[in-house]
Amino acid sequence: MMHYLARSIQLLILLCALAGLVSCATSGDEAGSDNQASLDAEELKEIADKQKKVGSSHSQIARLYKAKRYREFQAEVAKILSRDEYDVRALAIMGIYHLNQNQLGAARIFFEKALKRHPEEAGLYNNLGVVAMKEGNLPSAMSNFKEALSIESNNPFAQTNLSSIYIQYMDYLEAEPLVEEAYSRLSGNEAAALNYAVILRTQKQYQEAEKIYQSVLAKSPRNIPTHLNYAILLVDYMKNYTKAKQLINKLEFLNSNSSYVQSKVRELQRKVSAAR
Repeated sequence: MMHYLARSIQLLILLCALAGLVSCATSGDEAGSDNQASLDAEELKEIADKQKKVGSSHSQIARLYKAKRYREFQAEVAKILSRDEYDVRALAIMGIYHLNQNQLGAARIFFEKALKRHPEEAGLYNNLGVVAMKEGNLPSAMSNFKEALSIESNNPFAQTNLSSIYIQYMDYLEAEPLVEEAYSRLSGNEAAALNYAVILRTQKQYQEAEKIYQSVLAKSPRNIPTHLNYAILLVDYMKNYTKAKQLINKLEFLNSNSSYVQSKVRELQRKVSAAR
């Protein structure tokens, strides 16, 4: 049975760290006099001041983005990119902004530009994979997630995204180690938790899977994918039709506009009615 993922496919974005990537500055020559030593100290102070200013700018765009003050956010990013058009954090967060606006072409441009100068950033490949997922291009998404993991093998975001595709293809053998490692580090993340519940279900650990769904719903009571996956567990595996009926009623109340969800709800209703 195909596992339903939030918003058709779970999207996890790895925000590139907005507080780091400080490079070390070295002098080309050894100090030859007291004056040269003094000059080096001044240069180092100037470099440190510039790094502090850049770090402050990155913190500012992160705050503006989180506050959804998008006009100010874009203006601040423009300032950073005017100083360095390949600033990885500014490019990454602009890509994320466009991704969340469903402007996929623009998102890809920013991520790919960042990769030109920063090909070692696993998060950028993860984000390109998310773009491909939203476009429905799963082979491209898988390729990007695998590239991210080749750079950073324990990246939990890429692990979760790649395992979501394996689960969609019902390739639980490939998904299982990725899911378990990602969940060990992202247990509070909804997508990682839902994937882990599916793996528990394949292992016939139904009560443990149920606890996962209940935990997610305690924090997100209107979460449609969790309600649906939980109802599937109760109907098809635990045969608890009374509790399943309550979840199905809630799904009807939540009124998803997804044709897949509507179809699955009708199917579950028929199964519950037939069992009574």
